[in-house]
Amino acid sequence: MSQGQLGQQYPVSDQVFDYRVETQGETVRVTLDGNEIELAVTTRDAQEGWCRTSDGSLHPFFWTWTGNALHLWVDGNLLVFEKVETRRQVDRESSGRGGDVVAPMPGRVGQIFVRPGDSVKRGQTVIIMESMKMELEIAAQRDGMVKRVTVEPGTQVDRGMRLLELEEQ
Repeated sequence: MSQGQLGQQYPVSDQVFDYRVETQGETVRVTLDGNEIELAVTTRDAQEGWCRTSDGSLHPFFWTWTGNALHLWVDGNLLVFEKVETRRQVDRESSGRGGDVVAPMPGRVGQIFVRPGDSVKRGQTVIIMESMKMELEIAAQRDGMVKRVTVEPGTQVDRGMRLLELEEQ
């Protein structure tokens, strides 16, 4: 059994979830903020399968850990969570990269909706990426002004690569 807290990183959110994971044979029970989800793992590497929600619905899923971040695809939607660690949060806030919008996973840049000098609001979609046959809306993590766009449509990017820089207005 493992438990702790996960902060939602993508889509951008300040939400933190309490989680608990218990494995029983080929079934994994995940309790997320009191809501139980049952995962039936259907592949050897235990990263792909079907999850049954409390209403009995089945949804395909795939997950992978990248460093301290959990990337979860459910029904074609990407969610990225990071384990909450106080020291890590302080380090991130003090780093100079707080204004960067970075790629949450490897992929190709599709559309860019902003230019240098544009004002953006927290949560506003600034770029569309394509990865694993999905389109991902990349949003600004805070209000600001676009200082620099570091990619062009068609650019292949790795996870964590800077897509654009924001500065405070």
